Amino acid sequence: MNAEMIMGLVIISIVAVIMVIIGISQFNKKENPVGFYNVIAPPKKEEISDVIQWNKKHGFIWIVYGICIELGFWLGYIMPSEVLEMVFTMGGVIIPLPFMVLRHRALEKEYKLN
Repeated sequence: MNAEMIMGLVIISIVAVIMVIIGISQFNKKENPVGFYNVIAPPKKEEISDVIQWNKKHGFIWIVYGICIELGFWLGYIMPSEVLEMVFTMGGVIIPLPFMVLRHRALEKEYKLN
């Protein structure tokens, strides 16, 4: 492992840990619903049927995202070519995003009161 790989590992691991910490904090929050997007305010407590499950499921989304980021790096690391290395590393960051949005929308349908 060369210096570039070590720097990449440190940066990717820091980002992954931040995502996991966000997930854990959301998972443990009990009083008010958590938000999913940064630019959109979280729903009000009265708008959600089960705040605890809403928060746990959103927290789980972020924990899985952190794991995907780290796993993408390690899968990229073992690839035989630089192209595959880049595909797996970037894939671990980018590919989960649409699935996260779809899961959030499903949770909105499940837990938001009309």
